[in-house]
Amino acid sequence: MALLAESLVDEWLNRQGFFTIRGIKQKISEIDLLAIRPTDAGIIGWHVEVQVSFRPVGYICKTPKDVARASGRARTSAKQRTSNEIIACSRDWVQNKYRAENKERLRNQLWPDVDWSFHLVHGIVRDESELAAIKECGINMVPFHKCLFDLCERDEVVAFSSSAGGDLAEVVRYYRQKRQLDDYR
Repeated sequence: MALLAESLVDEWLNRQGFFTIRGIKQKISEIDLLAIRPTDAGIIGWHVEVQVSFRPVGYICKTPKDVARASGRARTSAKQRTSNEIIACSRDWVQNKYRAENKERLRNQLWPDVDWSFHLVHGIVRDESELAAIKECGINMVPFHKCLFDLCERDEVVAFSSSAGGDLAEVVRYYRQKRQLDDYR
């Protein structure tokens, strides 16, 4: 699912006029998508992470090592977390995904002097309070269904497209249109 969701989010960004780079890796660290778009005021930069699930078992955020050690649980444990654990996990995850020094350096090497905003595209989550905690860390939340809706609603011709995401978006759009015309028989 991760690759399909990333492809669709990539297409969604392209259709908004963003130039994207997907799957940037540095050692074991990865950035899902970096997107830039020129405006009259300068270049807009988005660092986008994609975490889409339709039947979530666990949480988005791993448990920090110290919290896992104190609780005696694995970092990826799906056991119910306290609100304090959710906040600690979210802060640690945001630090590692967006604000880590190596990721900042990589973004600045690619596009210096861009003021980056951080975005998480998400599907269904195990615990909505995890999304609230991530948002409190300054991350813009984008429900995956918004990306799909935008891809299906656009009528204009797209100047450029990432082929896999564009093709899949057209399949979804076709299905949606047929369903509306035929009342889904």
